[in-house]
Amino acid sequence: MNQAVTLAPAEAPLILRLLVGSVPLVLVGVAMLALRDAPAVGLLVGVLGLLLLGLFQLAPRRLAYTLTPDALVVTRLLGRTVLPYAGMRARRTAGHLGWRTLGTGLPGYLTGHFTFGPDFTNHVLAASSRPDGGVIVESGGRAYFLTPADPEGLLRVLERRGVQVAL
Repeated sequence: MNQAVTLAPAEAPLILRLLVGSVPLVLVGVAMLALRDAPAVGLLVGVLGLLLLGLFQLAPRRLAYTLTPDALVVTRLLGRTVLPYAGMRARRTAGHLGWRTLGTGLPGYLTGHFTFGPDFTNHVLAASSRPDGGVIVESGGRAYFLTPADPEGLLRVLERRGVQVAL
């Protein structure tokens, strides 16, 4: 039976959320001004702005962790990663995401390759709702940074499912 894991609430400064949220609105405003002189360009910029607005709202809602009978499944906006319990290791971390080297960094939706520290791991694949307060899950030679609402609870469930957990 599949079990959903609650994510930690998104944590981002208000100014960052306002700045990121204003980008699509500025594009829509520019598009409205451009419609008079260059209708095709105005329409294109307006559609781009509306698509970005939709993406910024949808992406954080698509991030999810699910425990299946044989794997932890991480769902993102554009795909999912299946992490089998066999060979998996997991631990709590005090580390935090650093520079994003490839991926998406929106308030409440951090996915992709990030530097990480201070920790034993200096590079992670993140699928998280915040930059810190999470767990490191190692599977298939890669380290994943996840942010469940109850990190210790997730680690206990993973341990019951045969995962090597360092508490």
